[in-house]
Amino acid sequence: MGHTCEIHLLGEFGVIVDGRAINGDSWRSRRAADLVKILALQREHYLHREQVMDALWPDLATGAAAANLRKAVHYARRALGAEEALTGDGAMLSLWPQATVEVDVEALLRESESALSHGSSEESAAVLKRFSFDLLPADRYEHWTEEARSKLRMLNRSLLKQAEEWQQVLEEDPTDEEAHRALMHKHLESGNRREAIRQFELLRDALREHIGVGPDAFTVELYEKVLDMEGPEPRSPRERAAILLANGLVAWSRRDLDEAERLAREARELALSAELGHELGEASTLLALIAFAQGSWHELFRQEFIESVNRPAELERAVFDAHLCFQEFYLHGPEGHSEREGFARELLGAATVAGSLAGQALATLLMGELQLLSGETAAAAETLARAVDLAQTSDCSSATSIALERLAEAEVAQGNHERARALLKHALHEVESSSIPSHLLVRILGVEVTAAPSLIESLKEARDAERLLADSPRVCEPCSMNFRIEAARVFARAGDLPRARRQIEEAERITSLWQGGPWKAAVWEARAELRRAEGEPAQAKALFLEAAGGFAQVRRSLDEMRCRAAARSVDVDGQTAG
Repeated sequence: MGHTCEIHLLGEFGVIVDGRAINGDSWRSRRAADLVKILALQREHYLHREQVMDALWPDLATGAAAANLRKAVHYARRALGAEEALTGDGAMLSLWPQATVEVDVEALLRESESALSHGSSEESAAVLKRFSFDLLPADRYEHWTEEARSKLRMLNRSLLKQAEEWQQVLEEDPTDEEAHRALMHKHLESGNRREAIRQFELLRDALREHIGVGPDAFTVELYEKVLDMEGPEPRSPRERAAILLANGLVAWSRRDLDEAERLAREARELALSAELGHELGEASTLLALIAFAQGSWHELFRQEFIESVNRPAELERAVFDAHLCFQEFYLHGPEGHSEREGFARELLGAATVAGSLAGQALATLLMGELQLLSGETAAAAETLARAVDLAQTSDCSSATSIALERLAEAEVAQGNHERARALLKHALHEVESSSIPSHLLVRILGVEVTAAPSLIESLKEARDAERLLADSPRVCEPCSMNFRIEAARVFARAGDLPRARRQIEEAERITSLWQGGPWKAAVWEARAELRRAEGEPAQAKALFLEAAGGFAQVRRSLDEMRCRAAARSVDVDGQTAG
């Protein structure tokens, strides 16, 4: 009689052989259990040996990885209780080739495909009720689970949609427009105009966190239908502004910049006249997108800043929050930051004349950032401390958070790690009351990595941040650059090379948003750390020097000196000094 084997990958990992559950202590080696998991995830439960070695030991030489694989096979056979549990046929490794193997993931796939092909909401609901979609939670960040995990996420979303579980879809992805539209239709059919409007507003707020993304034309058309539900009474200024902004984003998506700008300016004037802070912020964001695409952002911001410092505080803060992310582009543009001081002083003068504390806070923050980027860390700390006081006094949570984060960077540069960590804790508190958390949180996480007092603690901060960001539905990509660079450098130094590579790949993709500038040099520096960790000192030295040259071009002296020192420390014979 042949063996039977049940393998559970959804939720806690478990194996049952011939009715006997394998105790967790039986594996003796974590990689033995990982080997079984990897093979169980394959449709036919076999895989080429080199693919297994690349998944489990990507940074080892072939001989060392092969030795580790032999040990893993040995311990896996002992745990499973049979030599035939794992067999090799040439270059291929097979899991229980002569046994009856049942894997819960395969059952889930079969039942899901059946429910989706039949188009049955009842079947889909039954599959969702029966199965967990949480694949190997203890291995959530192992790269060899990514493909299966992504497939299950997509499958789960398809089943939720077919079962018309729209609220659960939005729990998975608050920006899913189909789900928002379905709920709008549901409210419309039940005659609940207010809830339909609220649903559109939820969609609008979720999409606002993704700069450059807006509702499509079908959703806007439905929104207008909702507004017409109760007869010919005039639409409120807020509703009219929402329609203008939604159509403006549709025009932006089509790259009709003239029409997008016309609609954004009309919405802006409406928001100003009705004192609608939220809508004013959205109009400013759309105008900033257009101006950035046309290379004229700082002219637009100068105009909006000078006008805003003479307006009520709520409207002023809405405009400032709308532009904070674009300021990151401005500071890290291809020409560098050295010519920005005059602009910052002009803004400070306008805010001082108007008596605007919020405007003074933002301008002082910009001046402190420029000093920090120029390597004037002591002066930057003093300026940024003033920015913190001004931002707190004017109740600007977003500006307070960024000023605290930048002040923490200055403290780290001066070796004051404990002081920096206390500032970052305060900054995290400010994020909670900010209107742009997806921009602020990831910036703080990047500085937390550098503020840790040791490599081990930096590694922990980077891994914790990855988990936190994985659970966050929205993260601003430009604002994530510092975190990705610092995490990549720490992962490389600690020998966690797969994570380092993933962060560098993301940083390189985001860097394409800029034409040149310091972020490209920062990616070269991160790649140099990776090459050094991979045992390629000559390439590491060349990349450190390339990074130093890139930083020199934009007058980032401290970064340049750090990279030149790193290049000198690399011995091309394979050793690292210091």
